[in-house]
Amino acid sequence: MASIKRLKKDIDYLTFSVIADCFNYSIVSGKNNEEVSGIVKDIIATRNDLLDRVRGVKRLEDKKEIKNYFKAVSNDLMRSVDASFTKLSEIVKAD
Repeated sequence: MASIKRLKKDIDYLTFSVIADCFNYSIVSGKNNEEVSGIVKDIIATRNDLLDRVRGVKRLEDKKEIKNYFKAVSNDLMRSVDASFTKLSEIVKAD
């Protein structure tokens, strides 16, 4: 774990990448797809939840516990971003 600041930047970067790809698909396809809007809403909610979790770590004392906590946040970020990109990919393939 490099730093909390870096984790926050990673959360923003990855979630905004998903959002940008969703908007690009909507612009290129010329459709207002409800499933794509749902992906954007879900990833924004995930982003807010992850940032709240990162900010809420002040109450942990043990270094090992803190490390595991941030590792779990990072893993949740990767899983949610991967799932969002997979959903978007399936939508694009269906068109």
